[in-house]
Amino acid sequence: MKQPTVLLLSACSAFLAGCYSMDVATTATLKKSALTPGDGRPVEHVVVSNYGWFLFNWIPLACGNANPGASFPWRFFSNPVDSALLHDRMMTHAAAMNADIRDLVFTRDESVIFDLPGTDIPLPIPYVLCFREIQFSAVLTQRPSPAQVEEDKKKKAVDEMNQLLDRLNPEEAK
Repeated sequence: MKQPTVLLLSACSAFLAGCYSMDVATTATLKKSALTPGDGRPVEHVVVSNYGWFLFNWIPLACGNANPGASFPWRFFSNPVDSALLHDRMMTHAAAMNADIRDLVFTRDESVIFDLPGTDIPLPIPYVLCFREIQFSAVLTQRPSPAQVEEDKKKKAVDEMNQLLDRLNPEEAK
């Protein structure tokens, strides 16, 4: 009897535990698009998220394990649902891809789970069991090569010089 109970409790804790995930989407349409004229081509769209369960919105029960090199996908009684940790994971991935981050979006969601039983209108029991999730989403773009950066600087300097000459000699510009 003791072994099935332990197995059931382990399965429930794994099922209810938090989750860390990094999802990457790459399509041909994304790679052919451009965000703005000066940006590099989009390489991939990345969403990094982590969530967990908290007792009284303060005591972490089970959360996704967003630490680099983690051996388990969740942690108990520890709070890695942290925006700085998730931001670092996003930046590390972008650096590994040798890409720049564009259109970074941060979202945070918190909710109270239990409702008062036996009522027609759901009334939340304040802060007994709470859910918290944070998420970063961004588009990674190719970094321009050093030669491309130098060429862009020269082109910009030539354009600025031509504009200055046009202002000095308006008759010659016509």
